Amino acid sequence: MSLSFAQISPAFVRWRRKAIVGAAGMVAAALLVTGQGAALDQHLRDLRDGLRSHAASGEVHLVEIDARSLATLNTWPWPRGIHAALVDRLHEGGARSIAFDVDVSATSNPVEDAKLAAALDRAGNSVILPTMRQYAGAGSADYIDSVPAAPFADKAFLAAVTVIPDRDGYVRHVPLGVETAGVPRPSLAAMVAERNAAIDQQFRVDYSIDPDTIPRHSVVDLLAGKVPATEIAGKRFVIGATAVEMGDRYAVPRHGVIPGAVIQVLAAETLLAGPVPHEWSGVGPVLLMLALVAAIVRLRARPARVILFTATAAALLALPLVTESWFALSIPIAPALLALALAIALSAAAYAAEGYLEKALTDEATGLPNLAALEIATGTRHSTNIVVARIDRFAAIASGLGPDGAALLVQRVADRLRFSHRGHEIYRTDASNLAWIELPGDEDSLEDRLDALAALMRSPVECGRLVDVSLTFGLATGEDVDAKQLVANASLSALHASQRGARWERFIDSSSDEINWHLSLLGEMDAAMASGQLWNAYQPKLDIRSGEIIGVEALVRWAHPQRGPIAPDNFIPVVEEAGRARDLTAHVLEQALDDALHWERNGFPIGVAVNVSATLLADHEFIEMVGQILQGQPVATERVTIEVTESAAMVTPERAIAALESWRSHGVRISIDDYGTGQSSLGYLQKLPATELKIDKSFVQTIVTDSRNAIMVRSTVALAHELGMKVVAEGIEDEACLAMLGEMGCDTAQGYHIARPMPADSVTAFLQERAPRAAAA
Repeated sequence: MSLSFAQISPAFVRWRRKAIVGAAGMVAAALLVTGQGAALDQHLRDLRDGLRSHAASGEVHLVEIDARSLATLNTWPWPRGIHAALVDRLHEGGARSIAFDVDVSATSNPVEDAKLAAALDRAGNSVILPTMRQYAGAGSADYIDSVPAAPFADKAFLAAVTVIPDRDGYVRHVPLGVETAGVPRPSLAAMVAERNAAIDQQFRVDYSIDPDTIPRHSVVDLLAGKVPATEIAGKRFVIGATAVEMGDRYAVPRHGVIPGAVIQVLAAETLLAGPVPHEWSGVGPVLLMLALVAAIVRLRARPARVILFTATAAALLALPLVTESWFALSIPIAPALLALALAIALSAAAYAAEGYLEKALTDEATGLPNLAALEIATGTRHSTNIVVARIDRFAAIASGLGPDGAALLVQRVADRLRFSHRGHEIYRTDASNLAWIELPGDEDSLEDRLDALAALMRSPVECGRLVDVSLTFGLATGEDVDAKQLVANASLSALHASQRGARWERFIDSSSDEINWHLSLLGEMDAAMASGQLWNAYQPKLDIRSGEIIGVEALVRWAHPQRGPIAPDNFIPVVEEAGRARDLTAHVLEQALDDALHWERNGFPIGVAVNVSATLLADHEFIEMVGQILQGQPVATERVTIEVTESAAMVTPERAIAALESWRSHGVRISIDDYGTGQSSLGYLQKLPATELKIDKSFVQTIVTDSRNAIMVRSTVALAHELGMKVVAEGIEDEACLAMLGEMGCDTAQGYHIARPMPADSVTAFLQERAPRAAAA
């Protein structure tokens, strides 16, 4: 039955080698042309930047328009005299250059403008003022150029501060030069670094530089003379906004959301460090990979192939690390890496196929034909009957006999089956299961043969020692059904027969416990809603600032009279798949509104949130149903929140927006649940009529120990607030996490540390217990 590799045609071997190299080459070429490997390259670049992480040179200092400066000076825009004072202070201190990332394209008070113009004169061409090119509007191909006003433009160097994020919203590149107002101008980074600039040429910012190591000075400290002269003399300065309320912030790799002025400093530091960074094509790594793969697939020794494939992958991974560290040269390696992975997979598959040719159709332990052989034996038969014999307690028997003894036991049982079933071929389809094909017409005598076999099995089986073995059987019949499915059906029936103490059982679709489970759930749902078996648990939400409970989230529960409590994960998917989510959600909403009214009448007018399934955002009947429910109840709609998961809102954005706007028109609040687990951005979420972001617990629970998650949560809180949304953090399980969220400015907390989900009556008791503490706080 087996076939050795020596019998395979040499032509096949040559074809296999060419196929592996050819497939890898085609995949690499497709990736190079389409750029589909760019995301992997970006991720690898971020990892390399982490490995190369280092401090800034200290040559470029940042003068921050920070929150303290805004509060102290108590006005914005500042009078130009303040900018003039900054120029004078830095110039008198011996600064090498002074670059503004602050718009001065419009004139202001003539007296104040004159002060700045005079300061620029005194600085003697050491000041750099910003110009900017930006699109006229969304979808427009026209540009608007912004240049300094006339009183200033002639007294300073002009440089471009244009920052254009990539399609995913991250800023990775900065131009060397940009044409604004018809004049080619160097970028601010090029001017600060004193590098020659080429128009419309970009370079990649080196984010291995740690932004926290950039020397920084607050505007108010500089004006007050608190910055030592040694910190000024000979240094290059960039003046720009870092306060969150100024809004000049961008997402960048590794460091989250940072101010635009910090990006300008990092770009200048990049140019100061060495040659202008540039990027090559990924063709070179692809050609190197293909040459190595062509050599490796010729080898027969598996250890050598593994070692050389591993070395090739390591070389590809190390190549850009070396070029970026020493030559400021980035080389995309994703096409080569992905094509190499394909070559490794195909190579492994090819060599595995050779082994399969030798023993694909045989059970290794017993030498019996296996399930694959059974599939071939059934061939193209229209109707097939398969019987599975299940060796009861096989795991316990095998543990006592050991592998060799267990294999011998299976062989002896197969001999008895073959004898009692007229020489039918016996297949080992699972560790404890043997099977055979019932020929047409033979199934009528099956029960008699099973009776005879039962008598035969009364004698112990000799397998090194005598072992008592009992068998139960399952029969599955199918037309145009593959053998694997029939074996699975017959195995399930044999298991059921064993559980109920029967000798055998015929498989019938409706007898499946899993099918009955689903059908019974759906059939009992209406009665469960009417009787109160389907009820709402509520998890409180804490206002972090005040310490008060301001709302609860409704969580559906099922208390089944026979099965006991059924976990939501066990029935909600079944309900959604059967199209019953509309009824269940309406039931939960109506119950939540009734409970909210009850709490209000007891002196606790708290809010209530209800989750809406993704399957309902396109259900127009449900959308209208929610509107009718809201209109017909006395609870103030502003205390009702509808929660929709981030991923649900992303599936069909237009329909999601329409549904949420419809509900929002009734005054309810909209919460985007599980934020951070999907692919959306705050820019996209701004299009949704959302009033609240709910950060997923996978990020919140580790903010105390995981700085990256802490950065993500902190940035989300800040930016959500800028978009006018409240922020809820779920999954709080300890006081340290809650305290850190308070420091971040998060609005609302939810989790076991606050309270576990509880029945409606317990909510009243919980609120009564907390009321004195909340009042004291």
